[in-house]
Amino acid sequence: MTAFGNSVATFLLLAGSTFGSSPGVSPVKVNEISLGPSGFVELRNTGSTTADVGGWTVQSCSGGTARILATISPNTVLPPGEYFVIVGSAFSGTVPNGLVVDTVDGTGVIARNRYGAHTDSVGLSSSSPCREAGPATPCADSSLGRDADSHDTDHNADDFTCRIPSPGEKNM
Repeated sequence: MTAFGNSVATFLLLAGSTFGSSPGVSPVKVNEISLGPSGFVELRNTGSTTADVGGWTVQSCSGGTARILATISPNTVLPPGEYFVIVGSAFSGTVPNGLVVDTVDGTGVIARNRYGAHTDSVGLSSSSPCREAGPATPCADSSLGRDADSHDTDHNADDFTCRIPSPGEKNM
């Protein structure tokens, strides 16, 4: 391959993975989490157009590393303002759009697009690879979520507070 061909291939690879290559770029946000076997991870499309989340992974962080918690099925789309929820096997609510896993554990979660780029995350400790800037403060008996409009400053301590769990619904 020529030097020009290598440059073009590199550009196309980067262009294909730029969407969601850093926190805050994607309109799909980690909107709310609750840990444990009855816990959940809620993703929300905060954009004005439909988002294709097929092939995305949600990773759980523990002990300084991240592991895949769930992979979203191909051709899964989120209309503007809608949710995708991953729930633990002991979850007792009803969630129309989501996946079931054994448990939602660790010190936070990372959402990665189909190219593996970090799109958004929340971490609950200063050593969690899931955190964005300062970690969010864990909640004893409630979920940890963004405000009703899902604002994202890329600083977990500012973006997440204790909430009444509302998976698949607007945070209040």
